[in-house]
This record gives sequence, structure tokens and C-alpha cells, in this order.
Amino acid sequence: MASGGKHLKKQANNKRGSGAHLSEKDRQRAARRRSRSANRRGRLRRGAPQMIVMLLLCIVMISPLRSCIISDSDYVGYAAARETALADAGITQEKAADLSTEMIKIDDTVCYKVQFTGTVTDYRYIIDAKTGLIIGQNFYRTEG
Repeated sequence: MASGGKHLKKQANNKRGSGAHLSEKDRQRAARRRSRSANRRGRLRRGAPQMIVMLLLCIVMISPLRSCIISDSDYVGYAAARETALADAGITQEKAADLSTEMIKIDDTVCYKVQFTGTVTDYRYIIDAKTGLIIGQNFYRTEG
């Protein structure tokens, strides 16, 4: 009798694992759930090569843009641009107020923009970064 009880218990466990205790609607719902999760796993595996190809395309497209980044290695330098502008204005660095220099790009030409204020005049210079020559200059009289 004891062994027969164990046998019945095993059959009940087998029925529970196979979904025999579920209604038809629940079985269909479980089958759809299994199907959906299998599809999701398959999509992830199938999508991985596409993602790698897209990533490589992005890298190839972005790499030419590295030349747009301005580096200071082939140019005369900030100090030389300042000296050129100050010498042209006839002002020493000590007498120049609000002295600023920045590297800019104008029509594919790398330049330095140098700005400073003299005693009664604001000066703005554009200096070619490769040659160190003055490309443009503006003077504005300040109210004093």
C-alpha cells in the first residue's frame, strides 16, 4: 500500500509538469508565451550581425571628420599670433587689456583670432595660423 501511494503521487506530479491540470485556454496562453520568448531570443541573435555592420558603417562615416578637429602642431602658435597683432597695433602686451587669442577656421583656413583693448581702441586681428600673416583687422574706438 505504501508503494502504491508513492506511485499515485508520481503520476500526479507527472500530470502537473505536463500541463494536464491546465485548462485548454491556459495551455494555449502558455504556448504563445513560449513561442514569443523563442522569437525574441531568435531576433536578438539574428540582429547582432546587423548591429555590428551598422556600428562599422558609423565608424567609417565618422573617421573623415577627424580632420575637422583643429590641432596646434603645424601652426605658428598662440604666442606668435599675439606678438604679430600687438606689433602691428604698436602696443606692448603690458598695455593691452582683455587680451584673448583663439583658434578658428574660416573657409577651410585655420586662423587665430586675437582681440585686445588699447587705451582708447579695441583691436581685432585675424592671423593665418600657418604663415603668421595678418588676414584681417578691425579697430573700434572706445568711449573713454
